[in-house]
Amino acid sequence: MKVVLKIVLIIVISLRLTYIHSQENQSIDSLFKLLNDEAYDSTQLNINRTIAEYYLNVNLNKAIDYFEKTKTLAEKLNNKSELASSYYSLGSCYITKGNFDLSLENYLKAVRLYEELKYKRRLTKVYIDIAYLYTEYAQYPKAGEYFEKAKLLIDQIQDSIELNFFLQEKGNFYFRQAKYDSAILCIQESNRISMLLKDDNYSIPNSLSNIGLMYKKMGKLNEAFLYIDSALTILKKTNNSNFLFSSIYNNLACIYSAKHMFDSAYVNFQKSIAFCKTSQNTLTELENYKNLAEMYDLNKQYDLQIYYLKKYYNLKDSLFSSDKQNELNQLETDYQLEKKDKLISNKNLEVIKQKNNRNILLIFSVFSIILLSSLFYYYRKIQKKNQDLEIKNTLIENQKTELQQLNHIKDRLFGIISHDLRNPLITLKSYLMLSDNESIAADKKILFKNQTMEAVNQTGELLDNLLTWANLQLKNVETPLVPIALDECVTDVVHILKMQANQKDIEIIQRVDPIIFTSNSDVLSIALRNLITNAIKFSKVHQQIIIESKQNTNRLELIVQDFGKGLSSEQIQSILSSNNESTLGTQGEKGSGLGLFLVMQMLKKINAHLEIESHPGAGSKFRIVWIEATSANELLG
Repeated sequence: MKVVLKIVLIIVISLRLTYIHSQENQSIDSLFKLLNDEAYDSTQLNINRTIAEYYLNVNLNKAIDYFEKTKTLAEKLNNKSELASSYYSLGSCYITKGNFDLSLENYLKAVRLYEELKYKRRLTKVYIDIAYLYTEYAQYPKAGEYFEKAKLLIDQIQDSIELNFFLQEKGNFYFRQAKYDSAILCIQESNRISMLLKDDNYSIPNSLSNIGLMYKKMGKLNEAFLYIDSALTILKKTNNSNFLFSSIYNNLACIYSAKHMFDSAYVNFQKSIAFCKTSQNTLTELENYKNLAEMYDLNKQYDLQIYYLKKYYNLKDSLFSSDKQNELNQLETDYQLEKKDKLISNKNLEVIKQKNNRNILLIFSVFSIILLSSLFYYYRKIQKKNQDLEIKNTLIENQKTELQQLNHIKDRLFGIISHDLRNPLITLKSYLMLSDNESIAADKKILFKNQTMEAVNQTGELLDNLLTWANLQLKNVETPLVPIALDECVTDVVHILKMQANQKDIEIIQRVDPIIFTSNSDVLSIALRNLITNAIKFSKVHQQIIIESKQNTNRLELIVQDFGKGLSSEQIQSILSSNNESTLGTQGEKGSGLGLFLVMQMLKKINAHLEIESHPGAGSKFRIVWIEATSANELLG
């Protein structure tokens, strides 16, 4: 039953529209009979203008054709007022179609003529339309300039109609910049003026619709619906403007969408698009596609969202391309240049009188430029020398510091070689001499053997560290950084040191995440081996060593924690300043003191550094830290 009623209603409306349209066609047909392409008089001009204005809400392309004819007639009749009006009308048509470059071109031609004719009221309207055009292109400073020009003229002519038009577009200007409070004030004032003017055909429904849209943006949906529904009710009674219907139905659909009344929203969006097609209102059609995409995003119909997003961006690219924006800028530049050319031509006499003074000033300026250039050149030269000298001094200081460090390292190396390498060799020699002595008990021989093996192991560890350090110092090449797996690297090192930990019955616990990041596995393995060896050395029997990783947004940590002797703040400072000396382990294990120094040197090669947290008797935490480490996602992206 409901379907039948809808069909009957559609038929009645269609018959009514057909009747109205046929009456309008009869009037236009009578005008067509009066057209004469061979005649060039004001009558033909007025006929063409009337036909063009009829087509404004019916067929923009035909409206443009007849406004072009009106323009041609005005040119032949040298009627500047009608010529300016034709340019303005063409600008309005093109702005509705979304052809902003052609719109601005015609508007600027109208501006030139209205400025010449000193028609302030019409000039005000053109300024406001140009401001609207720049607002659509998001060139708000330029739009603001034209709004200021329009406001100055409105203050002079005291015209309520133009003030109303100004407030409507200024409200849109604030709305586009999300300044909703300012926008509502402008639109409410516009609505007040419209009520006083009793302009039910356009201004009142337009301002009510715009107020509703502002409230929608502020989340006040009920208030928004009341305003837009009121606008539609008034418009249906008084106006047949397809352009305004398209805008109001779009706004109404947005309210329904925000209320999650998607079926009602869809119906009103389609009504708006139909009116857009009829009136060739490309800008509102563009908004419809964007709003439809947002609606389908809300109700999770992503295939339809993608469909309307494609329509939106295709249409947007055709309207707001960089080439068109460049054309707008070029048109504005040409207009400003032409305006300046006229100003220059009016001041030719003044220029001639000032010619001599200008020449003198020019000579003085050239001389000043030469002098300043020379002074600047010598200043830059002196400044460059000072900079070079400062760089050299800095380089010398750095070299001095580096040499002092190397000298300190050299002294340490000689001490290590003379003591830590010599002693294990003496121990080995003594063991070999005693091994053949049958008077020594077997258990003592085993003790000597274990001590000798410990000395050999320490010597091997020391030689590994010395060789690694020597490679770093002698080769001095960039360490290749590649993606590595942190957990695999740690597992490999722990496997190597497992036997050493077992000798003290120490459990090594791994809590390392499978992180892929940019580093060098060889360098990291050596540094990690030294840290774990130290942890074993200073841990008591049956204790634990925990190795874990932590990752934040731009920080990656690899932590080696033991529960052994711990370090004092003085010892930590000594380590970080590369001045620490070797200390004995919990079972008298010896070291060279080179391990932690080597770790800090090597970590620099992989863009990391060492942090130490420790207290005497409470164990230690050694952190290898990478800042802004390159993660797996970044590597794969």
